[in-house]
Amino acid sequence: MRILKEKREFKSSLEELLKNVMDDVKGIKAAQISADTGQALASVLPSSVDEMRFAAVTAALCSLSERAITEMGLGDFEQAYVKGKKGYLLILHAGEDQVLTVSTTNEIQLAPILFKHYKRFEDDDENLISSEAPL
Repeated sequence: MRILKEKREFKSSLEELLKNVMDDVKGIKAAQISADTGQALASVLPSSVDEMRFAAVTAALCSLSERAITEMGLGDFEQAYVKGKKGYLLILHAGEDQVLTVSTTNEIQLAPILFKHYKRFEDDDENLISSEAPL
């Protein structure tokens, strides 16, 4: 029972972090943290989006991006983005084994997300998103 409570608290703290990111930067419409294996850890998504499928797809995009970067000898993967007619999908590392994905509008300025919040997740890595946290 204790493990289930810790899991809920961990997920709640991640969801709170996502909500803070969304509050800080106008134009972010949805966000998710998932394991690099495709398991959703925390999400703030529209009800029409399947949380598990979205996590699996973004983990696959991250994995493919990492492979392409490695093949081209460009160092370690840091971020990827996909542009649609209505906005962007940004995929960033959020700790060693986690992926942060945010969905934005077209009007978004990418610099605040890619600088401020990417740095925030790196800083919080040791405190919040550790590989020792319950999944």
